[in-house]
Amino acid sequence: MSGVAGSRSPSGGKLGIVQVPSWPSGHVRLDDDVLEFGAGDLQRVPVANLTSIEVKPPKKGRLNLRIEYTAGLNRSKTGVWVEEQHEAELTELVAAVQAAMA
Repeated sequence: MSGVAGSRSPSGGKLGIVQVPSWPSGHVRLDDDVLEFGAGDLQRVPVANLTSIEVKPPKKGRLNLRIEYTAGLNRSKTGVWVEEQHEAELTELVAAVQAAMA
């Protein structure tokens, strides 16, 4: 499922669940101010704990979504690969996360 259906827009209205498939077999999803990513054992990070989210240019046909967040007193950073064909959905997800972070 990709597209929009549960997070908040900058104006405070509901924007929806934004989900993007990640490579090779996972997803990245924003749902009610929680960013979820991975495959199998998913990481769930509240938007309030995110310090940065950005899309790096593609390498070998895949975009790299860089996510930085705080976990307790520690800072963590990770990357998620997304195939270029999902660039529009990924851009929508990043915009929704950044709006929720503001």
